[in-house]
Amino acid sequence: MEKLYSIVIPVFKSAQSLEILISKLEHISRDYKYRLEVIFVNDSPLELSTVATLEKVRKNYTYVKVLTLYKNQGQQIATLAGMSQATGDFVITMDDDLQHSPDDIPLLIQTLQDKKNLDGVFAVPNYLQKKHKLWRNFASFFLKKVDTIFLKKPKGLMLSSFRILTKDLNKLIVENHNAMPSVSSLILNATNNLISIHVKHHQRGFDKSNYSLPQLITLALNTILHYSSIPLRIMAFVGLLGFIGSMIFILSIIIRKLMLDIEIPGYASIVTLISFFGGLNLFALGLIGEYLIRVIKEQQKMKLPDLIKS
Repeated sequence: MEKLYSIVIPVFKSAQSLEILISKLEHISRDYKYRLEVIFVNDSPLELSTVATLEKVRKNYTYVKVLTLYKNQGQQIATLAGMSQATGDFVITMDDDLQHSPDDIPLLIQTLQDKKNLDGVFAVPNYLQKKHKLWRNFASFFLKKVDTIFLKKPKGLMLSSFRILTKDLNKLIVENHNAMPSVSSLILNATNNLISIHVKHHQRGFDKSNYSLPQLITLALNTILHYSSIPLRIMAFVGLLGFIGSMIFILSIIIRKLMLDIEIPGYASIVTLISFFGGLNLFALGLIGEYLIRVIKEQQKMKLPDLIKS
């Protein structure tokens, strides 16, 4: 029996691009004789034009499923919700804005088939060819560095929301997601059997990007705090250095007082030390607080199927 390919597409206010996108996927299915399961996850349930377009697409194509979330959850949760309902032998994720071309899907599939023991393949545009604004490209570059430092990303691997995963890896990610997920980070956390390939990056078909700078910063922060213990280790190291430094300072004061009979500076030294270590303690408490917030959210996390309207 032919392999089934599940294509998960989170949708947010993109009614204009959906019919073009499904038409391109239909051509790919016919030309390459792929057996497809296309899962649109509506992350804008109150956008009537999007709802109507998705319903039209669902009626016209038998292999299309439409999942509607109760409310806007963001791209990462929407993608995971779709992945949780995928039944294919392989799962492909892509955006709804036409910047990820369906024409590159055969290349993703062929790469995964040709390279043995791979769990996933990312389709990544060259940074110099990306059709984003300058600040967005810089933010993407920053996120890449975050992944390299905090997630120990394999050398040469680049991440993207356009990717193909094996069924087993998809299942592992869905069953082990957290309350504030990053799908790419979950993949890196699960396996190193990954590669990336270069594809063209296309201009958005309609509207503008739904990702703002604060959202990208939040994504980077979630990656750092959820998937790495490096910040806590850095604070522990800084705290140790501070403690050692304070011990040396106190010892020097005692020696100066007892052996050299030098008057101990009072006000300036005390205020400086209190300010420094007080600030350090507050910063450490703030960082610990960020972790505690995520622990609380983890306890409040809903199962992915519960987010989808029945």
